[in-house]
Amino acid sequence: AMVAEVNETGEVTVEGEFVGKLDGFRFRADKGAGGAEEKTIKAAALQALAPQFHLRADRFYNAPDTEIDFTEQGGLMWGSSAVGKLIAGQDALKPQVDVFVDDVAGPEVAEKVKRRLQHFIDRKVAALFEPLLNLGRDETLNGLAKGFAFQMVEGLGVLPRAAVADDVKALDQDARGALRKHGVRFGQFTIFMPLLLKPAPTRLRLVLWSLTKGLSEFPESPPPGLVTIPVEAGAPEGADTMSGYRNAGSRAIRIDMLERLADMLRGEDSRGGFEAKPDMLSITGMTLEQFSELMGGLGYKAEKGEREKVKAAVEKPAEDAAPAADADASTEPAAEDAAPEMEVFYTFTCGGRGQQRQQQRPQGNKPRGKGKPKGKGPAGNKPQKFSAKPKAEKKIDPDNPFAAALQGLVKD
Repeated sequence: AMVAEVNETGEVTVEGEFVGKLDGFRFRADKGAGGAEEKTIKAAALQALAPQFHLRADRFYNAPDTEIDFTEQGGLMWGSSAVGKLIAGQDALKPQVDVFVDDVAGPEVAEKVKRRLQHFIDRKVAALFEPLLNLGRDETLNGLAKGFAFQMVEGLGVLPRAAVADDVKALDQDARGALRKHGVRFGQFTIFMPLLLKPAPTRLRLVLWSLTKGLSEFPESPPPGLVTIPVEAGAPEGADTMSGYRNAGSRAIRIDMLERLADMLRGEDSRGGFEAKPDMLSITGMTLEQFSELMGGLGYKAEKGEREKVKAAVEKPAEDAAPAADADASTEPAAEDAAPEMEVFYTFTCGGRGQQRQQQRPQGNKPRGKGKPKGKGPAGNKPQKFSAKPKAEKKIDPDNPFAAALQGLVKD
C-alpha cells in the first residue's frame, strides 16, 4: 500500500514523490510519467486520496459563501478551484448545478458538493433578486397587474417597452400603482426595476439569461459606472437589455440614464427641430458628434450645420489701469481682420420637420379695415382749433343802472 499526502496548495505526493495536483475534487496527474507507469501511479494516488476527498468535502460544505463564487461563463469556484458549473433549470431564477468530482471520490462526496453549491446559488439569487421575487409572490395583485408582474419576472426585471406596449397601455392607474410599489418604473424606452440595474444583479442576470438561451459563450457584464459603452459586435439579440443598456448607433447607453435623457427631450420641439443642451451632453458623457450618432440610434434625424461662433464678451479694464502697450505701438500698422471662428452644430428632429408658423404683420402704417374712420367727435370730422388768448371782457352798458352800481363798487 502506498501513502499519499496532499499539501495546502493541493500538490499530491506518493511515497515522497510528486505525482500530480488535487484541483478542487479532481486529481490531475503529472505529465512526467508515461505509459503504464502513469496509470499505476494515478491509480495508487487516487486510492490513497479517498480519505482526502471526504475531508475536503466536509470542509467545503462548512465553508462560508464568501469563499464561493460564480464566473461570468457560469462556472462555480471554490477559491481558485473549479468545483462545478451552473445549468439551466425549469425556471430562469432556479438554476441547477453540475459538480466536478472524480468518480473515485464516491457518490457521497459528489452529493455533498452538489448540495453546498445549490445552497450557494439559491441564496445568491434570493439576495440579488429580492425585489423581483417579492413582486412574483405578491398575492394581492390580480388581473392585468398580476399578468404583467409575471412578464417582469420572466424578463428578469427588465423589459423593452416596445415588446410589451399593448400590455402597458391596457394597465389602468390602480394596476400601475400596485406595480410601482414594488419598484417597477414605466420608462419611455424600458420597463425596469432600478435596483436590479446594479452591477451584482446585472452580472448574475446575464448568466441566468444565457443559461435559458442555451448559449455556448455568455456575454460579459459591462464595467460598473459607465454611462455608455461600445456596442459589442456579434452579441446575441437582447444582450444589451440584460446588461442594463440600450444599443443606439455604435454605442449603448445605460437604461436609467436614457430615461433621464428622455425626460429632457420631452420638453423639446422634436418636429420643428432643436439643438443639444449642455445637460444632455453632460449626463451621457459624450461629445456633440457622439451624441448625434446616439440620437440617430434612438430614431432622431441629425442635421449637421456650421455657423459663426459667438464669442463671450470681454471684460473692460479699469479706467486707471495702465495701458497694455507702449505708445510706440500705436504707430504700427493695424493687423488685418481675422476670419470669423466657425462652430459645428446639429439640429435634431423626429417625425419630420414641422412647418413653421408665420406671424401675420400689418402692412405699412395703414389702418386695418376699409374706408375712413366712422363716428363723430365733438366737432364732427373737422379738426378742433384751440387758442391760448384769453376771451375779451364784455363792456358794461352805461344805461343799465345795476351795471353802473356794480362798476362803482369795483372802483371803490
